[in-house]
Amino acid sequence: MKRDQRQILRSLLSRPKTFWQLIRDQDSHLARFTTTLASLKEEGFISERDHLLELTEKGREIAHSAGLVPLINTTCSHCSGRGVTFEGIFQKVLDEFKEIAVSRPQAIPEFDQGFIEPEITVARVVLMYARGDLEGQKLLFVGDDDLTSIAAALTGMAEEITVLEIDQRLLEFINEVAAERKIKNLQTISFDVRKPLPPEFAQKYDVFFTDPVETIPGIKLFLSRCVQGLKGPECSGYLGLTHLEASRQKWYTIQKMFLEMGFVITDLIHDFHSYELERSTFIERNYPLVRQSSSFHLGVPDLNWYTSSLIRLEAVQEPKPLVSDDVELGRELYFDDEAYATLPDPSS
Repeated sequence: MKRDQRQILRSLLSRPKTFWQLIRDQDSHLARFTTTLASLKEEGFISERDHLLELTEKGREIAHSAGLVPLINTTCSHCSGRGVTFEGIFQKVLDEFKEIAVSRPQAIPEFDQGFIEPEITVARVVLMYARGDLEGQKLLFVGDDDLTSIAAALTGMAEEITVLEIDQRLLEFINEVAAERKIKNLQTISFDVRKPLPPEFAQKYDVFFTDPVETIPGIKLFLSRCVQGLKGPECSGYLGLTHLEASRQKWYTIQKMFLEMGFVITDLIHDFHSYELERSTFIERNYPLVRQSSSFHLGVPDLNWYTSSLIRLEAVQEPKPLVSDDVELGRELYFDDEAYATLPDPSS
């Protein structure tokens, strides 16, 4: 029995679940998940009732014969598995950031945008602090639809914060917040990753943060622009990476990029992020995930089901970008065959 089959069966041993809840209990990419789930249904191991998926008697028998037990929730209830808490100044930062985030611009799927919850944005900053990547550091954000730069600025700990972003709405919003809160060390620049990093930002920063697109050309480009901004060895970087739209083979390729660029992975926190994606409109806009799951009666998502891991990198030698020049990329920058939840049907 394959890994993803075991994960689905043990989850349903605990209780019937919605399609969306079941996604959270497995770690294969969405293309494989939908294929496996459809196969399990076709073979008579699971059935569907009132938008809930459940094991049939045949499914229970094969699960028990494989030695599976009902899934037990082992995630820390205090930190939600992220390993950080909001102590001291960080609780104040969280309260203030929540007020700010209410007025943020809406996400645009065409830019592969999707917000994480405010608590998670601030948890990112807490982790940066815990790893010594915040106090007196110069921070570079390449793309910032989650407004992590604002959360970092609210701590008052960073020396300098620069945001490079293609979305003019986000640039204007960040600037407005900085002006209202009298934040002096936060600057924003309109930037397209297909262009080289402007010379004035090269080899200037201690830490980068990016939540990149997850096509191979795209993530290579995002990381290369980030790397161009770092001072040198011992600098660090943070990025989010899903398993839902990045297969293990894609992870293998990406991890080789880290090594080629001169980095090692120091931290990898599984499902650190959960994203506040569309709910009813996600179904209506007919994303590939919806189209490929037509054999199921999908209800409106009942939880934030889209997750990604947080990875911290550290340079052990002079950081080396894999791309330095202009790059001509269109839709392939944002979307590939594994983009099941970021590419809506344009006719919807």
